[in-house]
Amino acid sequence: MKQIVFKSTVSSYGTDKYGNKRYGITIPSKLREKGKELYGKEVVVIVILPDDDE
Repeated sequence: MKQIVFKSTVSSYGTDKYGNKRYGITIPSKLREKGKELYGKEVVVIVILPDDDE
């Protein structure tokens, strides 16, 4: 099992053909090569929301 850790933002990617909202996580450009390894593969996503600094 490989593990890649990075910080990103969940973005809206419009809707699917049934009208359901779609969301995605953008992989930072500095991880572009590792992102190619992930494309089309099933991954496990663990979401940790940081505390607000405000």
